[in-house]
Amino acid sequence: MKVFDDWEILIYKIFIIFLFFVSCFGPSQSYPTTQQIIFYTARDGDFEIYSMNIDGFNSINLTKSPLKNDTYPQFSPDGLQVVFTSTQEDNSEIYIMELEWYGGYTRYKGINQINLSNNPAQDGEPHFSPIESQIIFESFRDGNYEIYSVSTDASNLINLSNNPHHDRIPYYSPDGQSIVFWSNRDGNDEIYIMDSNGNNQTRLTINDSQDIYPRFLPLGDKIVFESNRDGNFEIYIMDSDGNNQVNLSTNAGSDMGPYPAPFGESIVFESNRNGNYEIYIMELDGGNQKNLTNNNGSDTNPFFSPTGDRIAYISDRDGNLEIYIMDLDGSNQLNLTNNPSVDYGFSFQPWPE
Repeated sequence: MKVFDDWEILIYKIFIIFLFFVSCFGPSQSYPTTQQIIFYTARDGDFEIYSMNIDGFNSINLTKSPLKNDTYPQFSPDGLQVVFTSTQEDNSEIYIMELEWYGGYTRYKGINQINLSNNPAQDGEPHFSPIESQIIFESFRDGNYEIYSVSTDASNLINLSNNPHHDRIPYYSPDGQSIVFWSNRDGNDEIYIMDSNGNNQTRLTINDSQDIYPRFLPLGDKIVFESNRDGNFEIYIMDSDGNNQVNLSTNAGSDMGPYPAPFGESIVFESNRNGNYEIYIMELDGGNQKNLTNNNGSDTNPFFSPTGDRIAYISDRDGNLEIYIMDLDGSNQLNLTNNPSVDYGFSFQPWPE
């Protein structure tokens, strides 16, 4: 039986330590073991995009653009890219970057940033196609807001809406075949739908009030939106062809920001019906409306996690805007960012069920 010398044992220990550090910090293309949230923050003096674990640990600056503002990040459907807006060229542009993951402690690094819109006008509100390498966004390059699409490699830039009025805030349907947006082309803000190539633009809402911020439900058969047709903003739902428009929230306060659960069983939204903005949840027919946050701060911008078991939101209850997360019943409310600066505009990394 071989007896190891002290120097051999020392070399073996050094090798083991080396393997440990490689596993913790070496580049890897496999998916992380901890789900990530990306957000933008002013903690560095300008707005930068950060990633963090879903429990708030491991905050990493992904953009590192001193004196510029990188904002409103969104994960790609495969979780490997991020689209965002940036003033790196001194006006708001649409950028995309890849995420290089370093294993062990689940650290991300933003690499290969590309300016997709590349125009001196204002470009914003980017949204990934769920089925192909396309991004839609709004642009003011024609003297009014239009909806454009562009490939993730910056090719195939197309004006989809192409009319002389404002077309705003586009969202894809779950199957990627349709785009819903709002437009004032008929005199006031109404909701429209079109094919993903810009064809068959159809007006869905017809009234003298504002109908804005439409979003498809997970099956694509219904759309939720905001409307002030009853004198205050309420949450409405309708079929994807515009039929059967129903007021879900039916309250004297302002009810806004509807976001459907990933499996379509409920909707979260913000409401000031009790004097300050709180996060509420309700069923698809408007039943069982419940205040989840119930505190003296302002709680806004609720989003379900991809697995549907948690809700993230923005709150100023600690004196500045922070990102919080809670369970579906409002329990276990946790400040994820916990920083004296502004933290805002988050996106969950897509995650398997």
